[in-house]
Amino acid sequence: MKIEKILLLSCVCWFCLKMQAQTLYVNGRVITVDSADRILEAVAVADGKILAVGSTAQVLTLQTPKSTIIDLAGKTMIPGFIDGHSHFLGLFSTPRVYLGSPPMGEMRDINDLVNALVRFQQERNLALDEWVLGFGYDQDQLTEGRHPTKKELDKAFPNTPVFILNINGHMGVANSAALHISGVDMLTPNPTGGAIEKDAQTGELTGLLQENAKALLAIPPETSLSLEKRLVALDEQQLLYASHGITTAQEGLTNLSNLKLLQEASNRQRLFIDIESLPAADYLEEVMADTSFVFGELKNHLKLAGAKLIADGSPQGKTAYFSEPYLTEVPGCDHGDCVGFPTIDQQQFNAFILKTFQQGIRPFVHCNGDATIDMYLQAIDYANARLGIATAEYRPVSIHSQFVRPDQLDRYYDLGVIPAFFSNHAFFWGDVHVRNLGVDRASFLSPLKSVRDRGIIATNHTDYPVTPVNQLFLLWTAINRETRSGQIIGADERLTVLEALRTVTINGAYQYHEEAIKGSIEPGKLADLVILSHDITQIDPSTLRHVEVLETIKQGKTIYNQLHH
Repeated sequence: MKIEKILLLSCVCWFCLKMQAQTLYVNGRVITVDSADRILEAVAVADGKILAVGSTAQVLTLQTPKSTIIDLAGKTMIPGFIDGHSHFLGLFSTPRVYLGSPPMGEMRDINDLVNALVRFQQERNLALDEWVLGFGYDQDQLTEGRHPTKKELDKAFPNTPVFILNINGHMGVANSAALHISGVDMLTPNPTGGAIEKDAQTGELTGLLQENAKALLAIPPETSLSLEKRLVALDEQQLLYASHGITTAQEGLTNLSNLKLLQEASNRQRLFIDIESLPAADYLEEVMADTSFVFGELKNHLKLAGAKLIADGSPQGKTAYFSEPYLTEVPGCDHGDCVGFPTIDQQQFNAFILKTFQQGIRPFVHCNGDATIDMYLQAIDYANARLGIATAEYRPVSIHSQFVRPDQLDRYYDLGVIPAFFSNHAFFWGDVHVRNLGVDRASFLSPLKSVRDRGIIATNHTDYPVTPVNQLFLLWTAINRETRSGQIIGADERLTVLEALRTVTINGAYQYHEEAIKGSIEPGKLADLVILSHDITQIDPSTLRHVEVLETIKQGKTIYNQLHH
C-alpha cells in the first residue's frame, strides 16, 4: 500500500492534500484528456475538485470512513463537455412552432409546414390578429427544394400575420399580412446587410427576407412571463444541456433581457452549469455602461466571456460572403456572380474589434464565408496597428469559420485566432454545400484536421438550436464527416476519437481562458465529469452517435442521472 501511495503522488492535487476524499470513482475507464491522453481507472473528488487520478488501488488509498465509493464497473468517464458555441437561450422567446425536417422534425413538404402552423394557432387559441411564428424549416430538405412563399402562407392565413424563421436563423418568410402590418412593400429598399427578395418577372415580394431585412418586421416583443416562470424554464434548459453531458454552455448572442435574467439566476444561485454569455454587439455600449456587468469573471456559474458580432450569413442559405461565386441560383441575386454579402462594412468591423481590444473584451465573430474571414483578419490587423498589442492574448474567436481557406489558417496561427468549427454541417448540409460550392470548397468545411496539423487550437459546436445539442452526435460528425446521403465529405479532415474529444473539452476550456480549471480530468481542476454508456475509444466510430450520457457531474455533484431522470 505504501508503494501505491508513492505512485499516486504525481497524480494528486498537492494543494488539496488537506482535503479528505469525499467520493471515489473506481474500476472505470477514465479518459483524462491530459497532455499525454492517458486512460486511467479511478478518480478521487473532494470539495468539488479532482483530488487524484490513477489506478483503482492508488485512489483507494485516499479512502476515509466518510468516503463514498462508486464502482464504475468498467463504464467510461470523460471530462464534462464544454460547448464551443450554441444559443443556450435560443428558443427563449415568443412561443413558436418547430418546423424542422427529419431527423430532427417531421416536416417533409410545404403542406406539412402550413398544417403545423394552423394546428399551432388552434392549439394556442390565438386570435386572428395575433402573430403565428414558426422556426426551423430547411428549404433543402422539403420535397419542393425551395423556400415557401408568402402566397402559400396566405392561403391558410389571409388575415393573420405569419413569419417562419429558417433553421439557420439568417432568413425567413413572411406572409402578406405580416408584410403589410410592417409597412414592407415593393418600394421598400434593401437594408444594409440584408435583402428583400422579389420575383424576377413581376417584381412582387416573395416573402423571403434575408439577414438584416428580418428586422423590418413589426413582430411584437417577447411574451411577458413572470420572473419565476422564466427561472423555471431556465432550470429546464440547464437540465437539457446537462442530459447531454454539457457542464459549460454558451449563450451565443445575448440580448439585455436575457442577460439580466442570467444575472438574476446567478445571484439567486439558480445556475448549476456554467454559462458563458456573449452580449450582442448591438447592446455592447449599454452592457459596458452597467457596472453590475463584469467581463471575463466566472462567478456563481455565469461569465460574460466576450462580445458577439454577426458579420455574414448562412452558407446553405447562400447569404454567407465568399470570394468566389456560388454555383447555383441565389435568391434575390439577379446577376451571375453571386457571392453573398457581409452584414457590416469594413469600417464597422474595424471599429468593433478596436473597441473590444481597447476595453479588454474578447471578440467572438460569426464568420462563415472566406471573404468575411478576410474582413475579420483585416480588422484585427487594424486594431493591432493602432494599439501595438499581442492579439494572441485576446484569443479572438472566429465562430463557425465554416469555409476558411488554408492561407487564412496560417494567419489564424500567427494572430492566435481560435476557430470555433461546426462539423455537424457535414451531415446536415454537406450534400447541399457540394451543389452550391463544388466538391473542393465543400470538402474543406470545418477543417479540423488541418488546424490540428498547424498547431492551432480549435473547438467544435452544435450551434443549437440550429442542430441538436447532442455532443456525441457532434463527435460522430467530426470523426466520420458523413452526409445525409452517406457520402464522406473531406475525408482528410476526419479526426480520431481522442482528437475530436479534445475539441469539446480541453480546447473548449482554452477558448474561454479556463484551461487551468476545466477541460481534463487532472488533479486540482473542477470535478466536471461525465459517465458514458460505452467506451468511445473502443467502439466502431460509425456507432458513436448512439452512445448515451448516463450521468453528468458538475463540481462533484450529480446534476443529471439517466436512471432518475
